[in-house]
Amino acid sequence: MGHALPNLARILKKKKARKNRETGSSQSGYVSLAQLADVLRQKDPDMMKQVEALQGSDKSVIRITEVVFDLFPYAWDDFDLFELGMEQICQRDFKAAIATFHEVVRSQPDCYPAYHFTGFAYGCLQSYKQEIECYKRAAKIRPDYSQVYFDLAMAHWFQGKEKKAFAEFRRAVPLAQEFSVAEFWLDYTFSRLGRERCVEKNGENGGQESPLAMAHGCLLLGLAYLEYGLHISARHAFKKAVRIFPDFAEGQYQLGAIHIKRLRNPQRAEKYLQLSEQLFVAQGDLQKASMAHQLSKPREAVSDSDKAADDWLKEGVRLQQLERYQGAIDAYKMAVNYKPNFVDAFYNLGVAYGSLEETGIQLIHKAIWSFKKVIEIKPDFVHAYSALGASYIKQREFEEAIEVLEVAMRLEQKESTVPYYLGVACRMMGNREDAVDNFKKAVHLNPYSIQTRFYLGLTLMDLEKYADACDVLQELVKIKPDFADVHFMLGNLYMEKIGDQDKAITHLKKAEKLFAKLEDNARLSHVRQILSHQNA
Repeated sequence: MGHALPNLARILKKKKARKNRETGSSQSGYVSLAQLADVLRQKDPDMMKQVEALQGSDKSVIRITEVVFDLFPYAWDDFDLFELGMEQICQRDFKAAIATFHEVVRSQPDCYPAYHFTGFAYGCLQSYKQEIECYKRAAKIRPDYSQVYFDLAMAHWFQGKEKKAFAEFRRAVPLAQEFSVAEFWLDYTFSRLGRERCVEKNGENGGQESPLAMAHGCLLLGLAYLEYGLHISARHAFKKAVRIFPDFAEGQYQLGAIHIKRLRNPQRAEKYLQLSEQLFVAQGDLQKASMAHQLSKPREAVSDSDKAADDWLKEGVRLQQLERYQGAIDAYKMAVNYKPNFVDAFYNLGVAYGSLEETGIQLIHKAIWSFKKVIEIKPDFVHAYSALGASYIKQREFEEAIEVLEVAMRLEQKESTVPYYLGVACRMMGNREDAVDNFKKAVHLNPYSIQTRFYLGLTLMDLEKYADACDVLQELVKIKPDFADVHFMLGNLYMEKIGDQDKAITHLKKAEKLFAKLEDNARLSHVRQILSHQNA
């Protein structure tokens, strides 16, 4: 970063020079460009129109690169070359832009803005695979700026991969919790950088026009905001989606749903839900039309409560498979609203809460409540005991976990998850012998469980039973040959505890290849250091 200030001064100086050119100012005392323009306008109006068009284009490029300069802070060695690439994007010469940005990263391999806009240029050519790879390279260098995840999300959407698109928007949300940040960037890339003119075929979304692409992007972003409880940002995103595309049934539905569930404004919700119901009917999606109708009506107005409950359960499962956990939670709540002792809905509700916990949102206490409710309704539902035990482990309430899981063991002897979680709880309590016994039971019931064998190997290592640990981990890499960490562990065990150098080097070399493939440079360096000592 030591050369950042000189570069900044040079760039600002260059901007000032441009401004002088645009305003016609001159330090030389000659006639200004503005005066020359007046003469040209009088003598050859058509020529002047062409000049003004070029000048306007130049100003547009300057403004665009200034936005990039502000949003993508970087210590430039050659801003001029990068700026040329941006100019080529503005001219829609995307192949030339790609070649220019390749030149930039050849001299500056960590130049994440160049990788980013290489990806953008590929996307404008509908080369989505290359686009995604470039964004991933940029994110690996600089993972803390939201724009790369917005663009990754749209690239996945253009490929027809909505689940992956949603996942990238969800990654962006903690970095940009205000919708205005995303709105500016999406408008900027579609309108100012011209992507809207490049959308002709969108993978499985083939034939969609750019307004619909933008609307879908705003919808998915709004759903991502909901995962984090950012209801105002979500409402703005849904509002933008239906402003772009008023006949967007899902957008109108989500806008109505957020007003009734989160913002407590049923009057405003009703108009959106009624419109979405009409649009779903026109599309032939009668199930979603029914859900829109049910959201806006009291429970007593629904004639068949059991069918409504089943429909909401199915919707919850669908959303959960898409990893839209908050939407799934809302659906399961609707299911139990219509069927208060609906075991499957309560169980899935607990699983959805647990899944949100894994994304960093602390809701495990609600998962525990849901699984307890299942057991209250159906005391012999062994899966609920297993899930409740796992939830207690997440809460680090190991004694409660063991108590619950021991009940499950008495109910069912053939469910492998029960002894697995018992093993985990025992290990965390320091009862390693009991942990080994439980892990062995779990392996017997499910010999191909990678997780169970891994923890069994770790616990045997804790007990200093190194030969037994090697046997377990050897079986594990037969099941999963590309498990780099286990090869590394085996290499260390054979080298330091068993004294078998040949086997140690074999596993360390496998770990080296796998870490290189994973681009895990820190551990790759560690493995190579160990191997170099052996060769010395």
